[in-house]
This record gives sequence, C-alpha cells and structure tokens, in this order.
Amino acid sequence: RMTLSKTGNLSVSGTIVASDDITAFSDARIKENVETLPNALESVKQMRGVTYNKIGEEKQSVGVIAQELEEVVPQLVHTDEEGMKSVAYGNLTAVLIEALKEQQAQIEELKARLDGLTK
Repeated sequence: RMTLSKTGNLSVSGTIVASDDITAFSDARIKENVETLPNALESVKQMRGVTYNKIGEEKQSVGVIAQELEEVVPQLVHTDEEGMKSVAYGNLTAVLIEALKEQQAQIEELKARLDGLTK
C-alpha cells in the first residue's frame, strides 16, 4: 500500500526492493552552514541497537527505537502528521563515520603513549 501525504512524503507499507542504488541529494552546492558533527562517539555510545518483531508478526528485525534515538540525535527522527516516528537510517551513517574517526584518534594517541613507554 502506498500513500502520498500533503507534504509530499510517500509512505509504503511493505518491503521496498530496488534493482539499483537508492540515493539522496548530497551535493555540496545545495548545502550551507556545514559543520563537522561534534561528540559523535558520545552520541553513538548513547544509542541502543535492538532486535524486535512488529506487533502481531513473527519476523525478527534489527534497528533502533525512534523515540530513544530522538533523545540523542533528533535530526535523525521524523514525525508524521499522525505522530508516527521514523528514522533516517541512511543519515545515521554520518554519525557513525565521525564516531569511528574520534575512536581512531583515541587509539592512535594510546599507541603513541605505549610506543613512548616501550622505547
């Protein structure tokens, strides 16, 4: 089932399968006020990945709880006219990229400290 809201949002009940990539506009030419995400690692540490099944269904899925994620990174959660929340999972990648970079910087700092102790 597909519905189109007054705001132009398309809602699909069921699985969407694409035979090619699904993309979103991300060109620098359409963006302003660009800043690197601060404290991404701390944000990721506050997130909770869960397994679940939808009420009345047996199929297990993996994801997050929108209300929990909204408390950590509200930009990743959308609320429709009826109050139903959804997650921009693709946008979550930006947070994970910055968190990984922060963690790698910590690892490199610790390695440098260890190298100083062993030489």
